[in-house]
Amino acid sequence: MNKKHIPISIVSFAILFAVQYILIYNTFVLRNNQYQVQERKILDSAYRSLMLNDKLFPGGQQLIDSIIRPYYPIFRAAEERGPDEFDRVAQRFCDTLFTSLQSRSNADSLFRELIANASLDTTLNYVLIITDFEITFDGRNYHKILKGRWQLNHDRPYIVIDGTLNVVDKQNQITGLTVSSPQDNSYKIAFELHADNPDSRFYRIIRQMAPTLILSVIAISLVIGIYFLTYRSWVRQKKMTEMTSDFLNSITHEFHTPITTIIVANRSIENLERAATPEKIHEFTSIIARQSLRLQKLIKQALNITELNEYNLEKENFKLVPLLTESVSDYTLSVKQDVKLKFINELQHPDMEIKLNKFLFTTAVYNIFDNAVKYNTATIKTIKIRLLEKQDLIGIEISDNGIGMHEEQFQTIFQKFYRGKEYLNRPGLGLGLFYVKKVAEAHGWRLEIASVKNVGTIFTIWIN
Repeated sequence: MNKKHIPISIVSFAILFAVQYILIYNTFVLRNNQYQVQERKILDSAYRSLMLNDKLFPGGQQLIDSIIRPYYPIFRAAEERGPDEFDRVAQRFCDTLFTSLQSRSNADSLFRELIANASLDTTLNYVLIITDFEITFDGRNYHKILKGRWQLNHDRPYIVIDGTLNVVDKQNQITGLTVSSPQDNSYKIAFELHADNPDSRFYRIIRQMAPTLILSVIAISLVIGIYFLTYRSWVRQKKMTEMTSDFLNSITHEFHTPITTIIVANRSIENLERAATPEKIHEFTSIIARQSLRLQKLIKQALNITELNEYNLEKENFKLVPLLTESVSDYTLSVKQDVKLKFINELQHPDMEIKLNKFLFTTAVYNIFDNAVKYNTATIKTIKIRLLEKQDLIGIEISDNGIGMHEEQFQTIFQKFYRGKEYLNRPGLGLGLFYVKKVAEAHGWRLEIASVKNVGTIFTIWIN
C-alpha cells in the first residue's frame, strides 16, 4: 500500500499545483492585459483630441513641415542619382528632423497637464516615440527615409522623441496614430504615446492579486494539511491494527501455556482415581494454583494497566536504598545462574525517603529487569542498578548488556502491545515497558532511554 500511495500522492499534488499555477497565470495575464485600462482610455481620448490637427505634440506638424518642405526637390534629385545618394540625403534629413523634434518637444508639459486635468496618478511616466516615417512624391508610392543611426530594426524598433519610460510594450500603449496624405510631396508618420508607473508592473499586479494568491496558498495548505492528518491517522490505524494482531498472537501464546497446564493437571488428577497418593494430588493442585495465578496476573495486566494515573495511587514514604536492595535480592532468587545483578549506590544520603506506591514501583523495576534478560543473548547476562544524584534529581539507572535497539525504536517500545517483529517468538504481551512508562507518569517521574545496537540499553528513572 505504501509503495502505491507515494507515487499516487506525488502525481495528485503535481496536478493540484499545475491547476493552481494555470489559474494564477491566466489571472495574471488577464490583469496584465487590463492593466491601467481606465487611465489608458482617459489619456487616449485627451491626447487624440489634441492631435486632431497636429502630430506628436502641439506644434509638431508645423516643425516637421518647415524642415521637410525644402527637402522634397533634394530627395527627387537624389533618387535620380541612385540609392546611395538618396540614403545620404535621407540620413542628413533625419539628423536635422529628429534632433529638432527632440530639442523642441513640449510633450512633457503636455503629459503632465493631461495627468493633472484627469486627476490621474502623478507618478506615471511616459515616452513619445516614432515607429515609421516615409515620404511620397506622387501620393501613392512611399519611400522609407529612416537611415543611418535612425534606421529601425529588431533591436531598435522605434525612435524616442521625449519621455523617460524605459519599458515600451502593448500593455502600456496609450495611443498609436498613423497620419498620411494622398497629395504629391507629402509624408506618412506613425507615432505612439506610452505611459506606465515607474514601479515594476509585475509587482504591482502581484500586489493586486494578493487576495487570490493568499486564498490559493490557504487552499493548497488546507489540502496538504488534510492529507497529512488523514495519512497520519491511517498510519496510526495501520500500526494499531498490527499491534492488535501482534497482541492477539502473543496473548494466545501466553494464555495457552497456563490453560494447557491446568487442563493436563486436572486430567491427571481425574485419572489417578483411588491409587492417587496425597503427595501426588498436592503436586497437581499446586501446579493448577500457580498456573491459575499466572493466568489471573496476565488478564489483570492486560485489562487494568491503563487505569494507572496520579489520582488513584496510594503512596507511602519508603527509603529508596533498602527498597531497591530488596527488589534486587528478590529478583536474583527468581532467575537462572547466568543472570548477574549488581547494585551501586552513589547517593550522599542513603536514608533518603521517596513517596511512591511500592507494588507499582517494584513491578515496574521487575519489568525492566525482565526485558534486560529476555532481550539478551550474552553468555552472562549482566544488569547494573545504579542510584545517582544530579542537581535536585535522583536517578535510578538500570543498564544491561543485551541486544540493544535503534534510536527510531525509542518511542515505539513504550506503546501498548508493541513488540518488534523480530521478537514475536519471545514470551510476553508487549505491555512491560508500557507499564513502566505509565507508572513513571503516574508518579510524576521522567523516563529516559539510551541504547546501542548489540551493546546494551540503559533505562533511567528521574525522580524529583
